[in-house]
Amino acid sequence: MATRSNGRRVNLAIVGCGGIAGAHLRGYEELMEKNERRFRIVATVDDVPERASAMAERIESHTGQRVNAYRTVEELLNGEKHLDGADICGPHGLHHVLACELLSGGVNIICEKPIGITVKATKKIIAAAKKHKRIAATAEQCRRSVGQRAIHWAFNAGDLMGRPRFWLAASASWQDPKRIPAWHWRVDRNLGGCGMVMDSGAHWVDTMRYWFGEVHSVYARVEQVEKRPHRKGGRIVNDTREDFWTSIFNFRSGLIGTWSWTNSAPGKGFLQLSLTGSKGTIVEYDIFHPAAGALRGECQLLDGVTYSMERVVDMFRKSLGKEENERLFPYGITGGMPLELWDFIDAISTGRNVEIDAEEGLRSKAVSEALYESGKSGEVVRVSDVIKGKVNAYQRDIDAYWKL
Repeated sequence: MATRSNGRRVNLAIVGCGGIAGAHLRGYEELMEKNERRFRIVATVDDVPERASAMAERIESHTGQRVNAYRTVEELLNGEKHLDGADICGPHGLHHVLACELLSGGVNIICEKPIGITVKATKKIIAAAKKHKRIAATAEQCRRSVGQRAIHWAFNAGDLMGRPRFWLAASASWQDPKRIPAWHWRVDRNLGGCGMVMDSGAHWVDTMRYWFGEVHSVYARVEQVEKRPHRKGGRIVNDTREDFWTSIFNFRSGLIGTWSWTNSAPGKGFLQLSLTGSKGTIVEYDIFHPAAGALRGECQLLDGVTYSMERVVDMFRKSLGKEENERLFPYGITGGMPLELWDFIDAISTGRNVEIDAEEGLRSKAVSEALYESGKSGEVVRVSDVIKGKVNAYQRDIDAYWKL
């Protein structure tokens, strides 16, 4: 596989070396294996020095090149004079803090979802990117995978499914609350900001917007059914996040979506997604992680024809020209994680914008926040009112904590 020669090489840092950073690093390693040489990871940052050093050593072992480890972004900016981009993998509550510090230092950023812990925090990132004329990208992997792209084609350019009518997504499982896990920053609303509606659920929200366009309003019930204690040091603290929601989405196009989830349903669980258009339905696709590549399910058309998802993907790929195929799947990569990272690298290298910037991330985030706001108020909530800050009761205490 030939190396891409257009564009300059960029120097990157990984900021936050916890769990998700390992997945990002595997994405970078896949790009290296495909001979993408327009980037080099020159530094790692973590407030736990051992984590930063361990990740730096892993990168060094893969590349044979020196990687510096830092404890803070301030140390990073002082130590790396030719830094082009930073990949933020820290806790949600620190996203806007780290992003704004890096952008102010002249560094482009890609930030894990949700882009900011609240709408106000996200707007702060967007303002900093505009002020300093830098890229602020949302690290959203799922819409980039081949399965996601194929479904978008089926409901849009390919017209396989006809006019979108409605979709139904539901998941039920059982997570025993008697098993008391160790405390994690996600349990604290000031650090995590959310439960599954906007954690893994962020993938689904971005996906449905990609497939079907903008959401006008949301009505939701969001509840905690089971008490879920966590062990923090020598004491027990309660998890206040939701373990159940059910919601209705009203799209600007007239499409209707219903989304329900719980991990408090004892017994046999289930997972179901159906996407219906005037010509048929796609069923049984993984709701939260379609980027995983399982491509379970099938397309059932009104005329009785049935296609496997693998067949739909094949039809989609054959519809693409060589240039479009290379743009969406450079080096033949079809997994979402390396593709999101490639998009960031290529954007910095060539001077273009990314596919999913912070403003696009805000639009997806506002839909998730609308569920929380509706659950709190018991009323239908317009997504535009969430973006404008007219409705923010759920977020208000988090904003106050971060002095936003």
